[in-house]
Amino acid sequence: MKKLFHLVFLVHTFLLLLFLISISSYGQSYQSFKFELDQIVKRAKLRLGPFRILPTINFRNIGYDDNVYYQREEDNPASDFTGTVSPEVKVYFLFRNYLILSFTENPEYVYYFEQKRERRWNNTLSPAFKFLFLNRFVISGNYSYSNRRRRASSEFDVRANERIKKYNGRFFYETARSTSFGFSGLIRKISYEDITLPGEEIYLSRALNRKEKSGNFEFYYRVFSESFFFIGGGYTEYKFEHVQSAWRDSSSYQVYSGIRFPLLGRMRGTLSLGYKKLIPRIEGKKGFSGFVGNTGLNFRLWRFGFRLNYNRDCHFSYWTNNIFFIEDRYRGGVSFYIIKFLRVDYNLIYGESNYPEPVMLPMPDGRYEEIKRRDIHRTHIVGFVFRIIRNTGIGLMVNFWERTSNIPGVGRERMFVGGYVTYEF
Repeated sequence: MKKLFHLVFLVHTFLLLLFLISISSYGQSYQSFKFELDQIVKRAKLRLGPFRILPTINFRNIGYDDNVYYQREEDNPASDFTGTVSPEVKVYFLFRNYLILSFTENPEYVYYFEQKRERRWNNTLSPAFKFLFLNRFVISGNYSYSNRRRRASSEFDVRANERIKKYNGRFFYETARSTSFGFSGLIRKISYEDITLPGEEIYLSRALNRKEKSGNFEFYYRVFSESFFFIGGGYTEYKFEHVQSAWRDSSSYQVYSGIRFPLLGRMRGTLSLGYKKLIPRIEGKKGFSGFVGNTGLNFRLWRFGFRLNYNRDCHFSYWTNNIFFIEDRYRGGVSFYIIKFLRVDYNLIYGESNYPEPVMLPMPDGRYEEIKRRDIHRTHIVGFVFRIIRNTGIGLMVNFWERTSNIPGVGRERMFVGGYVTYEF
């Protein structure tokens, strides 16, 4: 027992030092110790000695993709059959009522029949702990490592390997009514592979590899049985790795507030809006100042299910002389339960990407014109889901995506037809 408390003390000291360096990231959601403990006991039914285990497996994007690399129509886009298998296991060790140790492992295999470059094992792992002392104070921390090939933002046409290492620590005070407030710290290192496909030579490592240090204060107040009002704010530093991208170094301030609805029930999700100010370190480059949002709500009404999402933020760009681009993304969806085991889905996603710095581009008549890039993204998803057992179902869908732009040659189209397994019927 003395060794255990000695270990907890050492971890506590490390996290306090981490807090002095930086505090947590924008928009993260805190869960009280009691709530997390109850969820583990309720959901992780499989036992192996002192460990509680929660295994899941996901099958996604099993079907036909008619534009694997988001190429232009005149470039004869590559098409292929694909599928993704993603098992995940969460292992918990609960010591009395004041210590939670957990480990999450999520390997994932992405298969393409012809495009061998896209075949890949992805992986994400994360050990974590949460320690309650004096019945009110909570210290938690986790490390996560992710190595995946994906489109990191809407700017990516070709998937690229992305590696993220993250260290996170928190120190919170909790009341008997689950009101909580505290500080947290995050250090994150992000790195990319270069894309060297014919006509797509993009040196992402030079443009986007960076380290982020951020800090945050968060406050949560329970307004209903399982719904919380929250408010927070913080500071982030962005330091780019390569000398060629030092002009992208920036810092930002952000504040945000909203309501987090319960994980289960007729109304679920998070309503969150805030304000962010991104300040480039180099003079003469445009920064960002304005409201941001990260909202997603699901609710049921009779035989209908509705989905509303809104996201707004600025994302780092690798395109020309822009440090970032501003993206607004709106999503609306509706599901109709025809009978107990069959529902029909429709989703519409609309997005705009705006670049603050103009570029000189040649026009068809030989002139050069200064243009601020603006892209429009539209996605229509139509499908239906058959319920197999409880909330598990098999879905089939058609996904049509298009991008238009005021920059010549940037427009794209893509259609995916396939199936998936869902655990939210």
